[in-house]
Amino acid sequence: KINIEPFLNKINAFVFNFMPRSITGKLVEQNGDYLKIELKSGGVIVAHIDSLVSIWNIREKREVV
Repeated sequence: KINIEPFLNKINAFVFNFMPRSITGKLVEQNGDYLKIELKSGGVIVAHIDSLVSIWNIREKREVV
């Protein structure tokens, strides 16, 4: 299971199994098994943690798969 804590309130790149390519956004909340990501456009995505394929911090380039 991925430890989401280090990525909270930071700009990260995400790969989800239901999207064709990675997205970038700020991980604003983890609520149980759901992640809330705020996009630059102002949109919000809520996704189940099991759909997360990969996450990495834009500034640190540390990837977790």
